[in-house]
Order: sequence, then C-alpha cells, then structure tokens
Amino acid sequence: MASIIRAKKGAWFLGVCKGLEKSNRGNALFWRLVFLIASCFTLGLAILIYLGLAVIYPIEKAE
Repeated sequence: MASIIRAKKGAWFLGVCKGLEKSNRGNALFWRLVFLIASCFTLGLAILIYLGLAVIYPIEKAE
C-alpha cells in the first residue's frame, strides 16, 4: 500500500486529491467531486477536512 502524499504535478489547489489518486485510492476527479458536494451539504466542513489533510500529508519530493 502506497503512502498518501500531496502531489505537485497535476494538482489544482493543494494536491490532496491528486495525491489520493497517486496512492491508488480512486480518481482525482472523483475526490474533487466528493469534496465539492460534501462542502455544499456540510456547510464547509469538508473544506476544513481538506485543509487538514493538506497539513498532514507530506509534499511529493522532486524527481
């Protein structure tokens, strides 16, 4: 199982969704939609979770 990282290449905002995709946990578009829809229904709680994940996950090292 690959560890989760924040991706630099292909990232839209902070690289959390692309990092989830690189660690074989689903498509980045799927995760982006999940965070968008969850943000609408939870009054922004998903945004705080996303920012928390951005703080916790390490940034991908340069190749």
